[in-house]
This record gives sequence, structure tokens and C-alpha cells, in this order.
Amino acid sequence: MSVFHKVVAAALVWSALPLAAVAQSFPSKPVRIVVPYEPGGAVDILARAVSPKMSEDLGQPLVIENRGGAGGRIGADIVARSSPDGYTFMLTVGATHILNMFTQKNLPYHPIKDFTPITSAADTVLSVAAAASFPVSSIKELIEHAKRNPVAYGTTSVGGLTHLTMEQVQMLSGVKMTHVPYKGGGPLSTNLVGGQIPLAAMPLAALMPHIRTGKVKVLAIVLSRRYGGLPDVPTLAESVPGFQNLDASGTWAFGPAGLPAPIVQRIRSALVAALYVPETRSKIESGGQIVVGNSTREFTEQIARLADFGGKLVKAIGFKPQ
Repeated sequence: MSVFHKVVAAALVWSALPLAAVAQSFPSKPVRIVVPYEPGGAVDILARAVSPKMSEDLGQPLVIENRGGAGGRIGADIVARSSPDGYTFMLTVGATHILNMFTQKNLPYHPIKDFTPITSAADTVLSVAAAASFPVSSIKELIEHAKRNPVAYGTTSVGGLTHLTMEQVQMLSGVKMTHVPYKGGGPLSTNLVGGQIPLAAMPLAALMPHIRTGKVKVLAIVLSRRYGGLPDVPTLAESVPGFQNLDASGTWAFGPAGLPAPIVQRIRSALVAALYVPETRSKIESGGQIVVGNSTREFTEQIARLADFGGKLVKAIGFKPQ
């Protein structure tokens, strides 16, 4: 049975849990949102943006707990070990959470089996961008340049979505570029603007001020569709024949395994309603995310697609778990 079918089958089991076991009064005490990153990032911003409306809808306070460290693994482990009663759930970077099963050694939890999917809250707009001084203006020109010259590119992770995205580009185009991992988006964007690194794959929002001043140029957007804020910039799928978007760059919501379906839907309903409050949506999207809020079944299928293709891609590029 493929990963896709295993995940969908698991979702059907979750949805069939006896309703009699579900407390009709949920929630009757504060609900904890674990954000497995430090304050100030995109996931934290989204969590704080939705919490007032969610609290109003649920009738209980929402407590945001930042448990950063180990690339999100510390916070995820807390959620995996929590009681499946709805009083703890997680907002995290979807790709990092799922792809950890292929890129990290000795995880204390299974990213799929030990969690219940709730919804994809938002997509993050990723980009492949170049320094203004770099002599290419498109992915096609980049590939041609890389065939004749050494090219280095920066990301903020080893084995993360942006790294695997660039590895897929190289695999499909037959070129080899040097990966330079940075410890954060700030140093990477600074070096890109200064020309110390000619190319970067990273969230678009961090680069927008530099794009407006002409210090950085965007070669492609990493989304399943063009981004309304830069409608003339093509997607990577348009630019590289055969490229498959992993569709996992945003903020995803998970509870611990065994979370009853009625509680899943109660949390999802409150979260989606909060996402679409105009002021909340504007705040989230100004930070470089696009509000989604898909159904739990659609989300479960999205996870399965990522697990299937992500696992194949990691194997194809020869990436060794760290």
C-alpha cells in the first residue's frame, strides 16, 4: 500500500471514532497552540493573528506556546505526546514537519502516524531570486549560465523545502550548483542584496523591500499558480519541464493522533473562520502567506502527496538523513 493510501485510510479511521466518546462541551478550558519555532516568524504571526477570533468562537482563551528548537522537532514531539482531547494542537511549517521523516535521523515521533491532520491554514510564497548583479533574468538563463559557470545558491535549511526544490531543479535540468545553508533568512537576504551569494531560494516576503528597490530580482515563484503580487513572474513549474511543486510551503495545523473527528472539525471551523476575517487575512497575507483553510480530507490527501513524492525526491537526489 502506498504512503498516499495509508494516510487516507488512517484519516477514515480517525473520522469513524465513536462520537459518544467525544465531550459535547468541548472546549471547557483554555486551548494550547504549540508553535515549534521562536516568536516573530510566519507561523507565529499567523497563530497570533487568528487567536482572538478563535478564542471568541470557542469560548475559551487560546494560549500560544513557542517551543522552538531542532527545526520544529521539539514542539512537534510535545504535541505528539499530548492527550488527544483537543486542548493541544500545533501550527507548523508543513513541508518541514512531513519531510523530516526522510531527512532527519532518530525522530522521536512519526510525522504522520503520531498526528491528526486538521487543515492547511495558509501557503507561503517561496521564490528563487538573484542578486541584481547576477547576469541572469530567468530560470532558463540560470540553467544555461550554470552549465558554463560555477553557481552557488543559499537556503535556510539542509533537507528543507527550499533545498529540495533547488535539488529538483538541478536534477531535471542536468546542472550542478553548490548549496550554501544559512542559519536564517536575515543573513541570507543581506548577502543576496550585497552579492556575496548570487542566488537564493527563500520566502518572498523577506525579499519584497529589496525587489521594490531593484536590489534583487525574482526568477520564479514556487507555488502551484502565479502570485498575484508579482503576476509577471512565472512559477518554477512553468520554467522547468517536469518540475513538480511539493505544495507544502505553508502553515499546517495538526493535533495528536487519535483526535476525534468532531473535535477536529470544531478546531478547524474556528481556525478557518478566523483566517477569513478581513483584518486577519490582510495581516497574514502582508506577511507573505496566502490563506487556504482546506477541508480535512483535502488536507489529508495533500499530506499523502507530499509524503509520496517527497520520499521519492529525497531518494532520487541521494540526500542522506542528517
